Amino acid sequence: MSIKQRQLVEYATQDLVAMLVERKGKSIQDAMSAVYHSRLHKKLQDVETGLYLEGSEYLYGLMMEEMGDLP
Repeated sequence: MSIKQRQLVEYATQDLVAMLVERKGKSIQDAMSAVYHSRLHKKLQDVETGLYLEGSEYLYGLMMEEMGDLP
């Protein structure tokens, strides 16, 4: 993984944590745990999936699907 790809993964991860805190009222620790232990984060780190290139809103939707939190 290149430095640029690592940065994009980290930015996406930070966005997901912030969104869980803001939208779901999770503590920072709980949000970080949820993101870092998710299947999505594992896929995000796999450059072959290309998920690190997707927007934060799309990734948040995938995170909500994984958490079973759909409207």
